[in-house]
Amino acid sequence: MKTKKLLVVLMVFSVLMSIFISCGGSSTSEVGEVKEAPKKVIKWKLQSWASAGDVTYEAAVELARMIEEATDGRLIISTYNAGAIIPAGKEFDAVISGTVEAVHGAPAWTLGYFPGAIFYNNTVGGLTSNQQRMWLEYEGLELARKNYKPLGVHYVGRLTPHNAEVFLMSNKPLDSVKDLKGLKIRMGSAALNEIFARMGAAPVFLPGGEVYEATQRGIIDGFEYVTPSVNWGMGFQEVAEYMYLSPSRAPTDDQALFVNQEVWDKLPKDLQIIVTNATFAIAEQYYVKEVVRDAEALINFEEYGTKIRKVPADIEALLSKTADAYYAELAASDPAYKEIYDSVIAWKKICNQFNIQ
Repeated sequence: MKTKKLLVVLMVFSVLMSIFISCGGSSTSEVGEVKEAPKKVIKWKLQSWASAGDVTYEAAVELARMIEEATDGRLIISTYNAGAIIPAGKEFDAVISGTVEAVHGAPAWTLGYFPGAIFYNNTVGGLTSNQQRMWLEYEGLELARKNYKPLGVHYVGRLTPHNAEVFLMSNKPLDSVKDLKGLKIRMGSAALNEIFARMGAAPVFLPGGEVYEATQRGIIDGFEYVTPSVNWGMGFQEVAEYMYLSPSRAPTDDQALFVNQEVWDKLPKDLQIIVTNATFAIAEQYYVKEVVRDAEALINFEEYGTKIRKVPADIEALLSKTADAYYAELAASDPAYKEIYDSVIAWKKICNQFNIQ
């Protein structure tokens, strides 16, 4: 009798195990060996603002590699250079619509949606890269995410922070303010376009990938485009005779990682942490490497024959006066802009107080 009961129990157990395994439960093929359920793989497309020859694009590629490794292949990001999927300069529109899950680009290119974004890119007489990093830790990051979220975008953080930018590369000499009159120069944001227009120049906006050809063909007289090492890598020594140096126009310049908000919200919390930490890690690595590359690039430019000059004092003075008035005007008419503007000014004062550069 006991034998029959035992057989019934074993049969029932066998049936239950079969049902459990068929429903996706784990089974053991050998004692102590457990088969794990297949991991869910999430795939993103990330388009960068940078062309393939720009070292900032390499940072986006490295970010994708780091994230795939850190997540053990749970999040795979395919990177694309400027224009590969969507037209260059339209990256932010694409991440809002979800055409791509993420973009690497300049916050200044989002000014039509969020004017205060200029403080996350570069501002005349603004924060240095080190000061910017500290400000983000203090309250800048929170303010960015608060303002981008209603647009349907999550601001992860700066991905490629830069040293002070080259003030201008030009085929015409700048000896005084009068030389700005009618000068056709490429500027990377609507804010800089407005400021330099008020100074008498004739600024235009061009995606980075179009700068070389536009200069070569004489469509523009000069341009601003990040730091010496980036400019050298883009081959700008071949098309511009003069390089003007001053940190006044852009003490730093940042491009950031943006993710569609719905996509971000669906991402498991542990992967959100990994993406955020990887972005911050790449930013620090990129900045240190760029400072070294910039020093080497200036030597390369000089040896090539580029005429490296300081910006005339009267141009710097006019730039500072014009920019201060412009920023103050926007702050007076836009509460969100003013909140960020006031925060940046207050942080700059703290940094100056303790000589934090």
